[in-house]
Amino acid sequence: MLLEVFECSKECVDVIDEVIYSAMEHYHIRYVNACLGLGICRGLVAVLNGNVCGVGVYYVVESYPHKVGIHYYVAVKAEFRGMGVGKALISSMEELMSSDHVSIYLATAKSGNEVIKSILSRLGYIEVPLNSLGRLSDVVKKLTCGYDDDLLFMRFYNNLNKLPTSALDFLTAHPNSDLINKLWRKLCYDVWRNTQNIDVT
Repeated sequence: MLLEVFECSKECVDVIDEVIYSAMEHYHIRYVNACLGLGICRGLVAVLNGNVCGVGVYYVVESYPHKVGIHYYVAVKAEFRGMGVGKALISSMEELMSSDHVSIYLATAKSGNEVIKSILSRLGYIEVPLNSLGRLSDVVKKLTCGYDDDLLFMRFYNNLNKLPTSALDFLTAHPNSDLINKLWRKLCYDVWRNTQNIDVT
């Protein structure tokens, strides 16, 4: 079994869309395409024995004093699940983000997604209910566009110890809050507004 993971972003949008379409609700494609098209997100494609089997999409937030890496999407085709593809994609995204000096990795998920919960736990992430974060909850949802999710997963680079959620308080301070609001508008709100055909005039 030969599993390879390649960096591939705008030039692979059709491949990424196909896997997202097969594994998730279809509206997610709009968010992925917007992020890749804006050059904010980067993509990965996993190939097992010559067959595309999964994709990952991530982005890096230039916050201060810590850069934050967001695991935006991980999707694996049904016939390739349970073969370590998701774990390989997340590990590869972490490696690329660490080369960009990311200090904190974040992901959000639904509480019913046992597969991603298990993978992230094995990789050293701590699980935190989003509704337990107080005002930080809204910041994290904006940062990750994770409005459908109820769990946050987090860890520091090269630190597998328990991480207090207060370690994210810097995200609420200026200028990080402005940066996150601008990112949220591009990646979340504008895409959602376009899908709703809202007239804002």
